Amino acid sequence: MLPFLNKMNQRAPTGGVIVQSRNNEKPESKQDDNTIAIEACATALIVAVHAHDVPAAAEAIKHAFEILDSMPHEEGEHINPHSYDSQNIKAGEEY
Repeated sequence: MLPFLNKMNQRAPTGGVIVQSRNNEKPESKQDDNTIAIEACATALIVAVHAHDVPAAAEAIKHAFEILDSMPHEEGEHINPHSYDSQNIKAGEEY
């Protein structure tokens, strides 16, 4: 045995190393089906972009749009609520 190793074996242990295992599980959160589907579309889009696959990227965007369009939302003209146009429309509705 090498002489320097012999000295290390004779020393008293200085203490143990505490190792904490990492929990790789994500905490369960209450997500609806639309959120899970959008996240799947985002993952597919990222994979398609990294692979330089244009048709797959277009398909992921198309599916994401279909999911978002199926969610409840207000139809009609979308106007900035603080613009002059929206203020004129609001004033016209009051009279």
